[in-house]
Amino acid sequence: MSQTSARNDTRPMPGTRMRGYSSGLLLLLEVLVVPAALSLISNSWSAPDAEAYVRMAFAQVAGSVIAIGTVVLLVAQRIVRRSRIQNIAAFVFIAVAVILWKATNLQRTSDFLLNGLGVGS
Repeated sequence: MSQTSARNDTRPMPGTRMRGYSSGLLLLLEVLVVPAALSLISNSWSAPDAEAYVRMAFAQVAGSVIAIGTVVLLVAQRIVRRSRIQNIAAFVFIAVAVILWKATNLQRTSDFLLNGLGVGS
């Protein structure tokens, strides 16, 4: 009985491994690189019109949703894997920081869109 319980404590639950993807790489790509790439792709390189403002705002929103979803899923993955409490706490701290950062970014994006469309004050 003790062999079974010791083995279950050291091995992650089936289906919870990320198979070759490190958490740091996912954080870097999904929180910084993908949103920046979306912004660059949707940027208006000339004087923006209403369509360009909407396109740029939606790219910012999509990047924020991807970043927030990534950190939430990484925290959930750590909890399901039954990682050490220090590891879970570190990922929760990172998740809270990213969520606050991206929520602020969403507020700035809405202001940018409203001002670009001439609706804002």
